[in-house]
Amino acid sequence: MNISATELKQQTHLLNSVQQEDIVVTKRSKPFAVIVDYEKYQDILKELNSKKIKKKLEALESLNSFHLGGKDYSQIKSEAKI
Repeated sequence: MNISATELKQQTHLLNSVQQEDIVVTKRSKPFAVIVDYEKYQDILKELNSKKIKKKLEALESLNSFHLGGKDYSQIKSEAKI
């Protein structure tokens, strides 16, 4: 649903439909905000975090072996008993 910021201020009851669909709030015909229900927001955050972690792990794996403070990553990991 697209709605202007002014319409949203005047018709706050429209926020009741957030669970059925996302609401895009526009200001001067440009997207201003997107309103989503809390569960969907949490799902989006989990997906973003998992993508960040996966990207970091892929970067580490592509290096195969790298050094931190003169020690190999695998040595540091084994000393930490992870």
